[in-house]
Amino acid sequence: MAGILPGSPDLETFWAHLAAGDDLVTSVPEDRSDLLADPRTRDVRAGFLDGIAAFDAGLFGISPREAALMDPQQRLFLQVVWRALEDAGRRPEDLAGTSTGVFVGVATSDYDELLTAHGVPTEAHMATGVAHAVVANRVSHLLDLRGPSEAVDTACSSALVALHRAVRALRAGECEAALVGGVNVTLSPAVFVAFAQAGMLSAEGRCRTFDAGADGYVRGEGAGALLLKPLSRALADGDHVYAVVRGSAVNHTGRSASLTAPSPRAQAEVVVRAHREADVEPDTIGYIEAHGTGTRLGDPVEIEGLKQAFGTLYAERGLAMPTEAVTGIGSVKTAVGHLEAAAGIAGVLTVLLAMEHGELPALLHLKDPNPYLRLEGSPFRLVTEHSEWPVTRARDGRPVRRAGVSSFGFGGTNAHVVLEQRVARPEPPRPDVEAPGERTLYPLSAPSGPALRTYAGRLADALEDRPGLDLRDVALTLRDARAELRERLAVVAAGRTELIAALRTAAEGGTGTGIHRGTATRRPPA
Repeated sequence: MAGILPGSPDLETFWAHLAAGDDLVTSVPEDRSDLLADPRTRDVRAGFLDGIAAFDAGLFGISPREAALMDPQQRLFLQVVWRALEDAGRRPEDLAGTSTGVFVGVATSDYDELLTAHGVPTEAHMATGVAHAVVANRVSHLLDLRGPSEAVDTACSSALVALHRAVRALRAGECEAALVGGVNVTLSPAVFVAFAQAGMLSAEGRCRTFDAGADGYVRGEGAGALLLKPLSRALADGDHVYAVVRGSAVNHTGRSASLTAPSPRAQAEVVVRAHREADVEPDTIGYIEAHGTGTRLGDPVEIEGLKQAFGTLYAERGLAMPTEAVTGIGSVKTAVGHLEAAAGIAGVLTVLLAMEHGELPALLHLKDPNPYLRLEGSPFRLVTEHSEWPVTRARDGRPVRRAGVSSFGFGGTNAHVVLEQRVARPEPPRPDVEAPGERTLYPLSAPSGPALRTYAGRLADALEDRPGLDLRDVALTLRDARAELRERLAVVAAGRTELIAALRTAAEGGTGTGIHRGTATRRPPA
């Protein structure tokens, strides 16, 4: 998995923010000249990404001219897909020719509007640069993937519907693996103004989910990607499995009070269907990542839908409703804002990180719970502080953590996913690898010299920050699970201290014992 989220260039940073209870909603960054120039939006607050224009076009073999005409959503999704494959220990080129599918939630078209507003002359690359379909199709093209390649737009539920589609495609044999995620950016003043006029946005500039003072949501940006495979194949391949998708469901509200009005009945139905497919006991669901936009109407409706759904699920299993709350409810929107088309993937990434760390992030800005929630007598509690996520026992005795993730589109499309982490026993520590004289090769590559030096420095940082990393795993990953790019660095070192020192020297452009550089060139066949 991989993600780029407000204030967080990677998921490790993102989790550190969540654990610290940081509010990642900020004022408009200096690089958003269009928002700053419009008096209606210069003072808005949102979950903005840093350096949204940054893109290493050379890494993906894209010309700078074409990259400039690409919607940043295409660039961001390419980056998180690449990082997700790195996290999975898979070279992107190893997927070439496979039936891997790509499914991405995307909805807004801000960049097309900005190109027009700035009078950018029409060019051929614009046709593909702003097309939603190409957010998925460009990944499939660049990686030579032959499975389904689909952009999904169901508004705020887009990314979770994309995940549902990917799971269905895997089960139907339409693809052997799937890259799935979502992306959202907030570039245009017009969308902010329209949403504010519709009464959707918080005047306070905070997402106060489940609070009595909730007055709407704040917008957010981000991108995330997951690599999905059938569990049996993942285990056979020796993959690290963050979690298993036990069940998923999608439906529509049908006719309600208005096009955008939520329905507790429809939300309850989609939750029930997902949990029935998951075939898990409701009292083993330790957490619900709620849609939780922070509106006076939407929050109580969502809680009512959950109460109806779990009332049905407990009754179907012949279980009595717990006398104490066993299922925490939270929403990452209180920290990053509502990522709209990418909201579902933000919720899933939050749950996967929470599972990995065994902790639940707190709801921010919650002072006085909305009195219309009425959680008394239900199995639910609001997660008011960062806390431990206890392991529960499945009916077969396995230790597990289970969670549901909800995402509801403002046009009425609802989605829910049930995730399960299979808690494994800690592996015994490996023998010390710092033995003197045990020299090991650590190869790195990048598309350019500056990028290679940055890479070496970041790897040195990671080795210092994570002393538990086994150097044999590091060497194996660098050798077998990274793309082979033009600029090369090979470090031969004996032990962590020597490796970090050599990487620091290489990052500064220096030379020394065990540091070897080169540039790969194409030679004509003999």
